[in-house]
Amino acid sequence: MPAQRPRAAFEPLSPNLDLEALVESTPNFEYATRIHCDAIDKNGLDDFDKLVALQVVRLGKPLVIEGFDRRLDHTLFSEKWLRGHYSAKTEYARNLSTKTDLPLTIGHYLRNMPLLTDQWTSYNYKDPDRQRIYLKDIDCPPEWHDELKKVIPSPVFYLNNAHSNAPIARAGDLMSCLPPSARAENLMCYIGHEGTYTPAHQEMCGSLGQNIMVEASDGSTENGKDTKPGSSIWFMTESKDRRAVSDYWMSTLGHDIDIEDHFAQINAWKAAPFKTYVVEQKAGDFILIPPLAAHQVWNRGTRTMKVAWNRTTVESLDKALHEALPHARMVCRDEQYKNKSIVFFSLEYYSNVLRKAQKPDISRPAFKKLIRDFEQLFGLYNEVLLSECFGNNSPEQDIEFIPYDSNITCSYCRGNIFNRFLTCPNCVAPSISDEDDAYDICMECYVMGRSCICISALKWVEQFDWNELQEKHEAWRQQLLKVKSDLGQKYLPLNTQRERLNKRTLAEICQSELSRRPWVDVSKPIVQSEPMEEKDSDTEETTSARKKRKMSRGEPTEKGGRCHICKYVEPLWKLASCAHCSKHYCYGSLYRAFNVLPQQTMEVLDWKCPKCNKICSCAACRRDPTMCPFEPTCMLLGHDTRKIADPRSVESLVDFRHSNLRWLKKAADDETNRIKTHQYPNPLQNPGQQNDADEENGHLAPAPNVQLEESSAVSALPTNYEDIPVDPALESLLLSGGATSTPPDI
Repeated sequence: MPAQRPRAAFEPLSPNLDLEALVESTPNFEYATRIHCDAIDKNGLDDFDKLVALQVVRLGKPLVIEGFDRRLDHTLFSEKWLRGHYSAKTEYARNLSTKTDLPLTIGHYLRNMPLLTDQWTSYNYKDPDRQRIYLKDIDCPPEWHDELKKVIPSPVFYLNNAHSNAPIARAGDLMSCLPPSARAENLMCYIGHEGTYTPAHQEMCGSLGQNIMVEASDGSTENGKDTKPGSSIWFMTESKDRRAVSDYWMSTLGHDIDIEDHFAQINAWKAAPFKTYVVEQKAGDFILIPPLAAHQVWNRGTRTMKVAWNRTTVESLDKALHEALPHARMVCRDEQYKNKSIVFFSLEYYSNVLRKAQKPDISRPAFKKLIRDFEQLFGLYNEVLLSECFGNNSPEQDIEFIPYDSNITCSYCRGNIFNRFLTCPNCVAPSISDEDDAYDICMECYVMGRSCICISALKWVEQFDWNELQEKHEAWRQQLLKVKSDLGQKYLPLNTQRERLNKRTLAEICQSELSRRPWVDVSKPIVQSEPMEEKDSDTEETTSARKKRKMSRGEPTEKGGRCHICKYVEPLWKLASCAHCSKHYCYGSLYRAFNVLPQQTMEVLDWKCPKCNKICSCAACRRDPTMCPFEPTCMLLGHDTRKIADPRSVESLVDFRHSNLRWLKKAADDETNRIKTHQYPNPLQNPGQQNDADEENGHLAPAPNVQLEESSAVSALPTNYEDIPVDPALESLLLSGGATSTPPDI
């Protein structure tokens, strides 16, 4: 197993933090832009829509709209109303100290919030054993939804499909175009007290985030208990800094921001090589969060109650398919938004809108926006369909058909599968339900070497009739050309594009790999040898260890070859072979030393190895004066996905648990400059690496004043709550009338 590396520790914010002084004294901190909701009424929804498109989407900066507290119904949005109507409803609250879930009623939690808050003082706020109970990700009451729909501007409201507006109106949230059964319900409530928080993260699938604080404690006495004013502190970044943020998180803090498990210290934000926007959110503040912009939230006071939701737009779909989903796939994070399906069903919606428009005026701004969205959606659909095309000379005949129901996911990465995928007829396990649990793998994972233990002999499955998908492609193409005839050369018929494509499609790579990779009998699995585990190790090798392993590397055979980098002999199906020389490179070395994923090698028809490109960085090639050794621009921290992926899974090409530490620059180099230099990949230095591997990030040099620990988990004593989900020791605070610096014994 890879050695565990230092990781920045969790450090809470003090209840007495002077936020204004902090922002004024920190050069890279500044307050986020604020506008008043009255300005929206004054200038109109069209101007507001343009402002959001410019500020939040294009510039990627957060926007705060204040003043909604004057418009919200304080009788409805109140702790009293919530206790009166949903007191008995049981939810799962998150104990942030022990990282466990607690079943408790909403009424019980609301009654105990003053106790949970009063335990914290400026002397004991770093105590790891005290409770931080956060009622997060709970369903929003329908009464709140209905009231917010009247108050929040329609372009940014939840599931806005604009069906009730003008005939040519665009959908505000493309999730609304999915069939109701396929939609991700993401209108959620968050109720927190002093010391609760949300770790740094990006909104799922590159979507746009919306968060409004509907109510907060105001410092008055409630139900005979004193309260403290409630608010939330946000630390936010810009979309354009997403690579620098991810790199800094991984290299300097030792965490992967895609996993969402670290709340960064203030000192870490101060030392960061990018700008940080700060917001103190109070009741009535509505925050718009840019796509792929990292942010974290800290709750203060007795109570904060927020409602949040996400919107999927054309722009966010592009970011999801090209940036967010490749990262989510690496860490096996659920794809709840079904992005490829949204592309397909959104095109159907837009196509119907265009057909219904009677003699549309092309010069009208609303129609221009509609056509722009339709064109972008069609471009994404064209890309998806091309990736699923089989080889021109190798059509598949035996394809299983399963009618689309939106719920088939990859057994490895848990990503949603739109149409074609692979399934194993041998690895069928009994599930909790009556149906057997099939092992399904998406094409993206299979080309990475992920699969069930059988490795090969998988069968093809599709969820749509391929002819139907092609017919829709052609119909939508013709519809687009009627209004934009200049796109004729850009979007040719699908078959023509496939014939002119100068690389292998994703489906074609899978076809080729299915014929190359061996079938493994599940009753006699091949156990990976120890030397294979060691060859990608991050630790320094001693001379004797290197010699010992070298003896076991074997000699090349007709069915195997030696990797030019690590010198191990591997079967040919585990090696990328240069079309210009006799050199082989294993996919693990290409991934860690050159930031190249297996697919990016397999798709090339005439692959040229790093040595032929004069960028090889092995020890021998570094001595060649004609070489310009490639230096990885980012850190690959390594992900152990065995606890998340289906237990029947294996990784047969790359062991993604291992990092690329030994391929990076020396630790003495200036880490900040490295992150800034490689914030935007250089396509000339590393062709084709602009989305996936280049964003996997950084180096290991602790930032100034950042406390490090060996594990990311916050140590906390296990507690038996029995029937009382809130710590019984807190009851002593009610009797004593204050907090103690030392937690009482339970």
